[in-house]
Amino acid sequence: MDLKNTFEALVHFVKQCFNTSVSLGKIVVRLGHVASLPKAGESSCIVLGNGPSLSQSFSDHPDFFKKHPLVCVNSFSFSEKYTELKPSYYVMLDPGFWLNDGELVRSTMESIKNKTSWPLELFAPVQAKGSTFLKMLKDENPNIRVTFFNYTVFRGFKGLSHLFYKKNMAMPQCQNVVAASLFLTINMGFRNVYLFGADHTWHQNLHVDEENTVCVKQIHFYENTEKINYVPFYKGLHLKEVFRMDELFMIFGKTFYSYMAINEYALSRSCTIYNASAISYIDAFKRIRL
Repeated sequence: MDLKNTFEALVHFVKQCFNTSVSLGKIVVRLGHVASLPKAGESSCIVLGNGPSLSQSFSDHPDFFKKHPLVCVNSFSFSEKYTELKPSYYVMLDPGFWLNDGELVRSTMESIKNKTSWPLELFAPVQAKGSTFLKMLKDENPNIRVTFFNYTVFRGFKGLSHLFYKKNMAMPQCQNVVAASLFLTINMGFRNVYLFGADHTWHQNLHVDEENTVCVKQIHFYENTEKINYVPFYKGLHLKEVFRMDELFMIFGKTFYSYMAINEYALSRSCTIYNASAISYIDAFKRIRL
């Protein structure tokens, strides 16, 4: 090994030591928030992203979605498929769902409360404890059980990270709710996870207006795409600050990197994630066509 490679290896080791120390500190501070997740009752489940291609998957393979427990995210309850398919799990990650009381958040929570007539496990980070909306769901609909998971991001040595992941004491960084959903299914004990509607084509729907404001068309499978216009790309449901383009692509990079980390962890737990999305830019998981 030459001097340059030796130096780079040393820098990487020191960086990993530092990241591991910081992560261990966060875990110690949050020891009281270790999650207890429900156990999988079957070997396989389906995670549903809200990308436009999900409509095509529903159309092409309607019977497949009735074979396994479903995990849905964010505002999936707006779709008529919510009451038709009756998902077993619902995952939320965006702080806007408990730090904001805007129309989208209110509509989502009311939709879940009013439509859920079957047992539903709703997952949210421990940071969401105290949310009036989540309390409303739990108090006003006995079918809904709210489970809080420990979103403590671990960066550092892989062996240690997997140990704390397994104990629900830490998670990989999840820039997207789909990533959090996949992680939760692994720790619940599912052996096969099928992913649909994870298009991740955001970069195709970006626009910079005359005032240099980064705008986006947020397209979901349950919406009429012809009525969707470009709007400023805010940093969260609860924030009014707009992304810069460089910030966006850094976040896109973190998003796809998180899937690589999750796939590594899944394989270490004898779990296989299959990306069955009709359209998808994710290259971390095994691609299949039904």
